[in-house]
Amino acid sequence: MAIDSLGVKHAALETEISLNQCLSVLTLIFDEDCTIPFVTRYRKERTGGLDEVQIRDIKDAYEEYLETEKRRAFILETIKKLEKLTPELEKKIKAAPNLTVLEDLYAPYKSKRKTKAMKAQEAGLGPLFDILKATTKTLEELKSEFGEKFLNKEHKILTFEDALSGALDIFIEGIAHDSEIKDQLRKDYWNEATLSSVKRPKAEEEKDYLKFKDYFEFSEPLTNLKDEKNSHRFLAMRRGMTLKVLKLDVNYSEEAATAFIIKKYVPENSGIRDILEKAAGKSYRLFIHSSLDVEIKTELKKISDLSAINVFGKNLKDLLLQPYLGAKCVLGIDPGVRTGCKVAVVDDTGKYILDTVIYPHQSVAHKDKSEKILLALFEKFKIFHVAIGNGTYGRETLSFVEETIKANKLNKIKATLISESGASIYSTSEIARKEFPELDPTVRGAISIARRFQDPLAELVKIDPKSIGVGQYQHDVNQSKLKKSLEEVVESCVNYVGVDINTASAPLLSYISGIGPTLAKNVVSFREKEGSFKSRDELLKVSRFNEKIYQQSAGFMRIYQGKNPLDSTFIHPENYSKIESYV
Repeated sequence: MAIDSLGVKHAALETEISLNQCLSVLTLIFDEDCTIPFVTRYRKERTGGLDEVQIRDIKDAYEEYLETEKRRAFILETIKKLEKLTPELEKKIKAAPNLTVLEDLYAPYKSKRKTKAMKAQEAGLGPLFDILKATTKTLEELKSEFGEKFLNKEHKILTFEDALSGALDIFIEGIAHDSEIKDQLRKDYWNEATLSSVKRPKAEEEKDYLKFKDYFEFSEPLTNLKDEKNSHRFLAMRRGMTLKVLKLDVNYSEEAATAFIIKKYVPENSGIRDILEKAAGKSYRLFIHSSLDVEIKTELKKISDLSAINVFGKNLKDLLLQPYLGAKCVLGIDPGVRTGCKVAVVDDTGKYILDTVIYPHQSVAHKDKSEKILLALFEKFKIFHVAIGNGTYGRETLSFVEETIKANKLNKIKATLISESGASIYSTSEIARKEFPELDPTVRGAISIARRFQDPLAELVKIDPKSIGVGQYQHDVNQSKLKKSLEEVVESCVNYVGVDINTASAPLLSYISGIGPTLAKNVVSFREKEGSFKSRDELLKVSRFNEKIYQQSAGFMRIYQGKNPLDSTFIHPENYSKIESYV
């Protein structure tokens, strides 16, 4: 696709990265079909050494520009078809800096139900409206002069008062659709307005309503809530609103807003100034304020979502990049009381060996028996570490294991409490069923706990990132954006570390640059059929694995003890000849 030069300029302005760097990044991604991990690691000479975050920001800013321009073209074409596109309006639409202003300009022309103003226009009250907004005559004088001129039985305009009401409807709606008025008030709101929350009537009837007691009588300036450091408070308030515990309102001086509107729309010498002023106030209350109230809450939601998603992404990254234990035999325990603690042993490659159940939290006899079982497993499989899920009775189970280790002077064995978030999700997933079709889901959970201690990244990629439990409000934010962000984090981590192509699971391989789920399955199938890969070049024998995919993925896939030592490094095959000639 041809790169839009104005889009490049937009990306450069938004990211504060040079025009040439933005152009290089966008050319690599959109013209040369390169993945972001590949560009980040292997095209530094073309990007000027930009990191992955900067490259994603450039791509996002460019795509945002394209979406805005697509919407701009649609709006222009739609209004043109309606035969209402004046040169002045066209100029305003083309100059609109963002989607918000574009939508303000488009609002009067959207197909919608017939409004009071539309009905008034159809009844022929447009000329009366023109008279009202410029007249110096009093209401009585207007009634005397035009009392019967605008009557229309067909449209139920039976009195002058009916005609006046219809003309004012045109006036009210005209103010509501004034994009300049709305844009200025929007700026004023963000600078001066507050968001308040109060307890709704009958809030006590809602479950857990006391969780929101801090917001029963609460107010905060929008300027504070725009700050990402404070955005979590809006998510808390919004959750309270969703649960019908709180009522949220954007508060701004009605007097100041109405005065601003009156200054533009009501002449000083108007003979019906009080009537027009009341209409202006009505327009503000019914249309402008209500619209800005919704808009600002929506924008605060976007800001809060972005902040929360960034935190979730950081937490997930920290979790995925925990220290790698490596080739050590691990015993995993999924704690329980009534049904016991599920125990699973995995060997130094993560392969499942066996499982059992212990009951350390019941009788003394059960506890003694559980200790004997553990000791036997420690001895038989040379257990290096015990990983215990942090769910119900996790700490009690940890204490039991540590006591067992201490009492038997097994100081080389360590026990650790780890997050089991997502283990239950994995245990019932299709991936788990395919791996261990004969095993109970609880045993699969214990295996997952053991494996995630061995290699957090390799195991956690099998779980939907949202299910790993990386943030307090993860179910309140935009789910599609959260999914995209967390998947990008997983992709980034996997490609940062690289994978052993001869041991990696299909879910892990699917995150490698250029691969995806289908090709990942093809790689695993080829490996199972043909045996271990001996060189990176053999990837080209895999079904649907072409030269382009090979270029994007090869550098991130390791082959240890292969034909070429370089296959175990991050050095890309395209650079092998340079390295070999140097050596």
